Amino acid sequence: MMQYNRFGSLDREISRFGMGCMRYPKKKLSDGTETTDEDEAIRMIRYAADHGVNYFDTAYAYDGSERILGKALKDGYREKVCIATKLPIGSVESEDDLKKLFEESMLRLDTDVIDVYIFHCLDRSNWEKVKKFRGIEFMERLKSENKIRQIGFSFHSEYGLFEEIIDAYNWDMCLIQLNILDDNHQAGVKGLRYAAQKGVDAAIMEPLKGGLLANRIPEDVQTLLNARPEKRSLVEWALRFVCHFPEAKVILSGVSSMAQLQDNIRIFEDAKPNGMSKADFELIAQIKSIYMRLVKVGCSGCGYCMPCPAGINIPEIFKVYNDSALSDWPEFGRVFYSLLASNGKDASACVECRRCEAHCPQHIAIADVLKEAHASMTA
Repeated sequence: MMQYNRFGSLDREISRFGMGCMRYPKKKLSDGTETTDEDEAIRMIRYAADHGVNYFDTAYAYDGSERILGKALKDGYREKVCIATKLPIGSVESEDDLKKLFEESMLRLDTDVIDVYIFHCLDRSNWEKVKKFRGIEFMERLKSENKIRQIGFSFHSEYGLFEEIIDAYNWDMCLIQLNILDDNHQAGVKGLRYAAQKGVDAAIMEPLKGGLLANRIPEDVQTLLNARPEKRSLVEWALRFVCHFPEAKVILSGVSSMAQLQDNIRIFEDAKPNGMSKADFELIAQIKSIYMRLVKVGCSGCGYCMPCPAGINIPEIFKVYNDSALSDWPEFGRVFYSLLASNGKDASACVECRRCEAHCPQHIAIADVLKEAHASMTA
């Protein structure tokens, strides 16, 4: 059975598994390019709702995501679920922008009320914008008008700022990044527990580090998994790790296929709070050590760095760079980087404008790492 929690002041219990709507399934077009498979995305959203998932997380900034979610929740599905979406505070330049962006989200979602409205990606700059443009007061007005039900924020910055933001307002919820590689990064486990102490319910994003923990499992990691009496995938271990923390009220997983969705539902029906043993945590520590030794760049593939003015596909280059480190085929990086470059511009086209770095939630020195990746995969 799906597990549920009370979450903030919402009038229903919320599924522990929340479907992330940033990475909808793709399909190939006749010209070889990819686009969102809208029909399959709608089928997946409705399948999730039919199998107990009642929390769907999207954002204004996720290309096409709000509109597709709104379409999927027709025919009585909207009444079954809660919608969380995000205000792109980084794009706000006036108080009027707050209203404009909110109304666009409402139109895209085709709903009368947003259950959880979130300031997107708070770092120091965006937090100052919230204060400058009286963002909290704006959201409080929306709440008093019954246009939103909860006020929250998502966070990608240093721990000290997290405490400052938590302490600044009586938030309904927060959304933080947590996975086996990031237990002590950004807010981390410490922030999860601090929020709980302050009465702020937490939702978790990136439990699989943008798919890094689901693809190209290092041989040494697979050997560890094979030695365990429980035959679980790394995906299952990673999700069980986050599920262990009872303070993690909702855990978002951005599934991009029906098979992934069905597997996630199975895992979340079984994984319990406080369910990890000492031996389990020892396994996680070993896995983390291997990844930290191998992985070249901590990119989660969110795409916030895009589009690049120079036409570089930054997330794909970083994916190939990481995959090359995790592969046991020495030529992997060279071969797949050359294929990627043949369909666009390689990393050498970077002009070091560094605009992308201002938008990176992981605070990667993108221009420098692009140089490093190019040198490594063309040597």
